[in-house]
Amino acid sequence: MAEPAKKKILLVDEDDRLKRSCSDVLTGAGYKVELASNGEEAYGKLKEASFDLVITGTLPGLDGIGLYLDTLKIYANMREKFLFMEKETCAEGQTALQQPDARYLVKPFNAAELLIKVETLTGVNLSAFLMKHRNPGENRRADQRLCWTEDLKVWEGPRVFRPFVHTMDISRRGVRIRYMGSIMKPGSIVTIAIRYMEVRCGARVVWSIALSENEAASGLALARPVPASTMLMAARGRRAFIPPLVSGG
Repeated sequence: MAEPAKKKILLVDEDDRLKRSCSDVLTGAGYKVELASNGEEAYGKLKEASFDLVITGTLPGLDGIGLYLDTLKIYANMREKFLFMEKETCAEGQTALQQPDARYLVKPFNAAELLIKVETLTGVNLSAFLMKHRNPGENRRADQRLCWTEDLKVWEGPRVFRPFVHTMDISRRGVRIRYMGSIMKPGSIVTIAIRYMEVRCGARVVWSIALSENEAASGLALARPVPASTMLMAARGRRAFIPPLVSGG
C-alpha cells in the first residue's frame, strides 16, 4: 500500500536560523517543508503549488498578517491555513482571524509548542505518524501517557553514550524518544537517565523507526516503573525542561 502524501508546509521568515530550526523539527515529524524569505517569494511558491499550512513571521516590508490578508485576495481557500510566529498577538490579527489564539505561536517558543500548533492546524499529529509505522505485533502501553519533552541520557553499553536524545512522552512503564544517528535495534537493552523525572534504569527497545535521514524514534519498555508520585507531580504542572528553539530577540 502506498504511503499517504505528506502534509506540505510553506515557512516564511527573514531569519534563516529560525527557518532552519523549524524546518528540521517539522521535517523530522513527517512534514514536507519549503522555505521563503519574503512575501514576494512566498507568493511565487503559492502560485506553483498548494500548501496545507503557511507559517510566517518577520518579513522585510510586510508582516505575517499583511501577507495573510494579501494572500486571501487571490487564494480565499487559505483563510484557515496560516500560523503566525510573533512576539505578541496584534489587534489587526485578532480581528482578521477566527480563533486567533490557535493561530499564533508567540516567541520564544520551543519544538514541542511548534509541533502542537502545526498538528492542530493540519489535522495530523505526530502520534498518528509514528503509529502508522509500528509493527502489528508491538505491545501498546496500557498506562496513561504524559507528554514530556526533556533531554535524555542513553547508554547502549558500558561506555557507549548516544548524544542528542530527548523524550517525547512517558508512562509509568514506557517512554518514547527521538534521537540523532542510527536506529536503535529492537530487542536491545539500554540504560537511560531522565534527570527532571528522576528516572534512571535499564530499558528494552521495543520498536524503532526512521523519521528522516538523520533522525529516528524508538519506544522503550522500562525495567522499573516510574513512581506514581513522580507522574502525579508532573501531571499537576511541573514544567518539563525543553531547550528553547528560538529566542525572543
